[in-house]
Formats: sequence, C-alpha cells, structure tokens
Amino acid sequence: MKISRARFLQLSLATATAGLLSACSTGSGDSASSTAPSANTGGEYTVRHAFGSTTFKQVPQRIAVVQPWKNPDVLLALGIIPAGVPVVSWGQNSNDSTDWFDAKLSELGGKLDDITRYSETDGPNYEELAKLDPDAIFVPYGDTSQEVYDKLSAIAPVVPAPEGVGAYETSWQQCLEMAGAMLRREDDAAQVIENTEKLIAQKVKDFPTIKGASFMAGYFDVEQNTFGAYTSKDSRPQFFESLGMVNAPYIVEHEAGAESVFLNISSEVLDTVECDVLWAWTNSSDEEAAVRENKLFAQMPALKNDAVIFEYDKHPGLALSAASPLSVAWILEETTLLENLADAVAHTRAA
Repeated sequence: MKISRARFLQLSLATATAGLLSACSTGSGDSASSTAPSANTGGEYTVRHAFGSTTFKQVPQRIAVVQPWKNPDVLLALGIIPAGVPVVSWGQNSNDSTDWFDAKLSELGGKLDDITRYSETDGPNYEELAKLDPDAIFVPYGDTSQEVYDKLSAIAPVVPAPEGVGAYETSWQQCLEMAGAMLRREDDAAQVIENTEKLIAQKVKDFPTIKGASFMAGYFDVEQNTFGAYTSKDSRPQFFESLGMVNAPYIVEHEAGAESVFLNISSEVLDTVECDVLWAWTNSSDEEAAVRENKLFAQMPALKNDAVIFEYDKHPGLALSAASPLSVAWILEETTLLENLADAVAHTRAA
C-alpha cells in the first residue's frame, strides 16, 4: 500500500488512530489502581504544565489515560495500573495493545480485562472517560489543545504536556517526570529514567561503532518522490540520540523550519543528504522494493551504501514511534536493531 504525505503526517504525529477500530469499551476498570501507592498522599499540591497548573487535594488513585502512545507505559513503569487506557490501533499486537505493556502489566499482577479500554478514533473519548469517574486524566504526550484540555478538565484534573513542549514532542523522560509530579513520586520517576538510560548504555557497549555515527529517520514517499525526515523533537531521533548517535548534518541545518516534528526533503537534494545510517519505516517489502528501484531515491548516499534499515513490521516501528521506558527495553532486548545499525554504519564506512 502506498501512503500519501498527509497520511504519513497523520501516522508520524503519533495519532495512533488509523481508523481501524470503531468506538469500543472493554473491561470494568474496577481493580485498576496503584500497585505502589505514594508514600506522600496527604496535603494539597500543584503540578505545573503547558496550560498552567493543576491542583490535587490528594494523590490520584484512579487514573485514566488519553493517547495510547507513551502515556500508559510510564504509569506501568512506576507500578501504576491505569483505570482506563485507549486501545492501540496502529502497530498493535493481537490484544490491540503492545507486547511491552502486556508484559509489564502481567509482571504487576494485572490483566487487560481489568482495565477499561476505549477507542480514540475521533480523539479523546469523553463519554467513556466520564463513565470512569477518574481522579486524574494523564496526557503528557499527544496534541492537547486548549479546547481539549478544557473538556477533559470538566471530567477530572488533567496532567498534560510540560511547559514549553509542543504537540507530540514530549520525551519519555518528560512523561515520567510528569507522572512523578502527579503521583508525588519524583524520586521514583528519576530512578526509572536512570535505570533505563543505564540499560541503553550497557547494550550499546557491544556495538561501539554506533556511538558518534550520524543518522536520519523517516519515510520514503514513492508518490511524491520525497523523504519525510523526523526532527530531533520526535521520539525516533530521540531514541537514536540516546544511543550516542548524532543527527545528520542536513537535519541539524534545516530542522528549525520544519513542520512540527516532520521535515520534507525533496528528491532534488537527496543526493547531498548524507548520514552513516538511515532508518525508514515502510508498509511492506513491496514498498521497500519500490524505493530501491526509484532512480531519484537511488542517488541518496545511504541507499548507495546499503546503509538503510527498512522497518515494515509495525510493532517494532511503534516501539520507536512511541518510545517509552518499556518499549525501549523491549527494542534493546527483543530485536536486532542495534546489530542492524552497526552493520549499516560499517557499510557506509567501507564505501
């Protein structure tokens, strides 16, 4: 299946709502609560964020999540089972969830059937959220407008993106920090961040050529003959940077003028866009073949050097697109991405 630039933007901006599911709600949400209650639950406190601040009279116990990418994962990483989460509708596993979420949920003694799950095909599911009667709504990652924030706030106190962070730009570290602030568990959040970054460093040691290598991440549009590159504000480049890699010079030079977290590169200049490795998601092996056969794309140094990693398995693609402490560990331990990156770098340096 070919994909238009508009469709690419829809997916790349992490809506995770490909229209594959109709509105649905499963599970009771009755037993979904904190498995590790805060040690400091008394007294009023305030969480500052992009829309000002939210005041809590006590630490929330029933937490509903908006946006299935990143947000549910960071709560589980802190030992918190949400009362409600959206179903995953792009890159999902057979449970309309993710392998990393399911594994952590099981580790905590929880089950998907115990969590109320709802579709967000048309944005936040206000009706289902209201039915949940949550103590808080957690949505630091996503595209929350003032209108959406106000509607959610009419249901329960909301924790959206941090101050100064744009749509779909919240890193998994920032998501954890917002969760820590909401739960009054800042030290625990910092520990999860430290542990995850240590795991990354440990795994990268086995592939020393990755450190310092330049990269690009994005998508070849075979209809428009363009390459859609993600900027440093997107989850995918943030992950590669966490490995010790650096953004390609072209991205560094041009990303200030990018449209959100996306930079469109014309085929007319692709022959000048250099990097040691290029990661590109695609829909199928047929689409990969179409890219390789495209004479304009063939001028790109990464393709010439056989230094492109094509990813058409949407589940690992989602793990990078929605990078979280859970999905990052899954990538490092359950996929060959690091080995593939090292191989691509070797091809470039041998060219």
